[in-house]
Amino acid sequence: MHSASRRLAAVCAGLLGLSALATTLTVIPADAVGETTADDTPPPIVETYDYPGADRILAERNITLLKGDGRVLLVDCVSGGDLIVVQSYKIKGGDACFRVTGTPGYVTMQIPETYFIKGDSHTAKATLTAKSTTETVDIRPGQWTPVGEALPNHDPAALLEIRVAA
Repeated sequence: MHSASRRLAAVCAGLLGLSALATTLTVIPADAVGETTADDTPPPIVETYDYPGADRILAERNITLLKGDGRVLLVDCVSGGDLIVVQSYKIKGGDACFRVTGTPGYVTMQIPETYFIKGDSHTAKATLTAKSTTETVDIRPGQWTPVGEALPNHDPAALLEIRVAA
């Protein structure tokens, strides 16, 4: 009999514990679960490929950088090394230099009155426009390529894109 009373006491203690637990639970209305507002929703992750710091670069250098894939980057020409160099009458502070960090790669821009482009060690093409005519030229590795008015009978040209293949 003694063990039966122990079992009964254990069962009663368990029931009392459950009863105490039940009184501490908070009931949440069903319509409040999973509710979010527009402010709680993070923005979608969409890469626009806009060039970071483009407004500052335009103000400081008169170079309009539009988009790129991050593999052709505007750098300080003083950094040296294997660079694509763009010469224009309109760039503030000297030439514009681009470092290729991977291939394929591209950067779109507007650099008015471009007249020479020097290639780095990669195979590249430049797209330019002059008087509503667009043309793509090969940029030879390690060599200066005349463009725009540096060519006989050509108008001043704006550089629109550098695209690197390999």
